[in-house]
Amino acid sequence: MAYPLQLIGQLYRVEDLADRRKATPEERLALRQSRSRGITERYRRWLARTLAKEPPASALAKACSYSVNQWTALTRFLEDACLPLDTNLCEQPIRSLAVGRRNYLFAGSDAGAEYAAVLYSLIRTCALHGVDAFAYLKDVLQRIAGGWSQLRLDELLPGNWTPATGEPSQTGSPAPPVPAT
Repeated sequence: MAYPLQLIGQLYRVEDLADRRKATPEERLALRQSRSRGITERYRRWLARTLAKEPPASALAKACSYSVNQWTALTRFLEDACLPLDTNLCEQPIRSLAVGRRNYLFAGSDAGAEYAAVLYSLIRTCALHGVDAFAYLKDVLQRIAGGWSQLRLDELLPGNWTPATGEPSQTGSPAPPVPAT
């Protein structure tokens, strides 16, 4: 395994240790200071050595430059135990959009792409509120087709929606809140 990946793996092992110990924020911060800080310093030295010997236009040099330029943000978790090691929790909900971005180029038209974006946004918002997207869309489209007042459209947003009788409203518990970064 490549050296940087080994170092990143070590950082995750420190976090796993804190989780297994059910560490308080103060204990997690102390563990990060005693173990993770040294790992990040080894990574920074590796970045400097690699940048010194790699051609500036190479993909590796560009990746290393990105890490160096983002160093403060990358190591902020060492100063605040409430910050996670990574942003995975924030990125998971938008991963499907990022992965599909290339496919959206072929929506057929600008209007088709806009309609798709609205639909994706509604479906993701339903998921965040624990609302069954199929039941939601079926009910809302029926209400709109039945002459729902435009002055009351806010009532039909996924977070405000109350289903018509007989429609399931929840898929379970809502998705966990996304921590602020």
